[in-house]
Amino acid sequence: MSAAIAYEKRLFKVHSNGKVGDWLIQVAANDDGTATLKRLSTKVIGGKPVETVTNITKGKNIGRANETSPIEQALSEAKSKVSKQLDKGYVEEIPAEGSQVSNSLGLAMPMLAKPIEKVKSWAFPIIAQPKLDGHRMLATVNEQQEVVLYSRKGKPMNIPHIAAELAELYESGRWDGQTLDGELYHHGTALQTISSWAKRLQPDTAKLRYHVYDIVLRNIPYAERDGLLTNIFAGANTKAITLVYGYVLHNQEQLNHLHQTNINDGYEGTMVRWGDAGYEDGKRSSSLLKVKDFQDAEFTITGYALGKPYIRPEREYQVPVFQCTTENGKTFDVTAHGTMEEKDQIAQDIERYIGRKLTVKFFNLTPDGIPFLPVALRFYDEL
Repeated sequence: MSAAIAYEKRLFKVHSNGKVGDWLIQVAANDDGTATLKRLSTKVIGGKPVETVTNITKGKNIGRANETSPIEQALSEAKSKVSKQLDKGYVEEIPAEGSQVSNSLGLAMPMLAKPIEKVKSWAFPIIAQPKLDGHRMLATVNEQQEVVLYSRKGKPMNIPHIAAELAELYESGRWDGQTLDGELYHHGTALQTISSWAKRLQPDTAKLRYHVYDIVLRNIPYAERDGLLTNIFAGANTKAITLVYGYVLHNQEQLNHLHQTNINDGYEGTMVRWGDAGYEDGKRSSSLLKVKDFQDAEFTITGYALGKPYIRPEREYQVPVFQCTTENGKTFDVTAHGTMEEKDQIAQDIERYIGRKLTVKFFNLTPDGIPFLPVALRFYDEL
């Protein structure tokens, strides 16, 4: 079977070790009407690539006005993946080795946490904070002295009441515009609802609060960064912005107690900060750890079935079951999230969820890399 290259894009990124790697995506139109989507990535240019190949044999939305052919679907998916890579800090020109990573806006990327169980060497004392189940947001001031709000993925955000309070902090001299890191949050409200308030300006957007827990300073340990944040917000008359308080802990018993308190208070878990490292933007840092009773991750929905329905006197409710695929190609089934009504609504148009990401909570991974005791939490929409 012969094939013609219909699309190709190569991007580059400075990885956390300072080395420059590349990422290539390619779409081939096959002579039988199908399409092939190929991705190649390296940690170092010229190194051994990791290859992923997907064969697309049919389009989507068959029989509808927005029906796509296999090649159209492959091109759409390829361009979507390119956009996501740009949001992650990939660029179109080869950067200098060791240069600073930034997002598609040219701004600092957030420092990400590692699960505490995956870091072997860490030590007390630590600074611990409640883990918020909100939307990550960074705030800075641009060259025009305007407040800029943006998401973890580098998307501009429009949250006027928070931007106004930050502008007041900047104009008063309390804040010098150095990038703040925190989350949009409303305690007790589901992340899916917070996401809808954040993504589209609406009356409920005003309920969001900006919980600040860090500041992007690359050569200053967290204990000092925390002190700088305290100085910024001490005595400030902010109603929509709050500083996330950190507790200094000296042993495992104290951490266990605080973590249980956080869970009982409705938080997702506990964040642990330790050591003398500065803010490591664009990196998953060993100095920032997360403690959770359950793990969660995002998986691609690749299939579906209908499970045993809920039968109630007034009606029958369909129960969709998603087939999800892990990064190593293994599949597992998980019942859709939501109320009986929400599950039934998903089932009415279930095909449109194929290809979307689903956030799944689970106890641990089996030796095959499959989530054990999976529970669907929500569809994952990147901001």
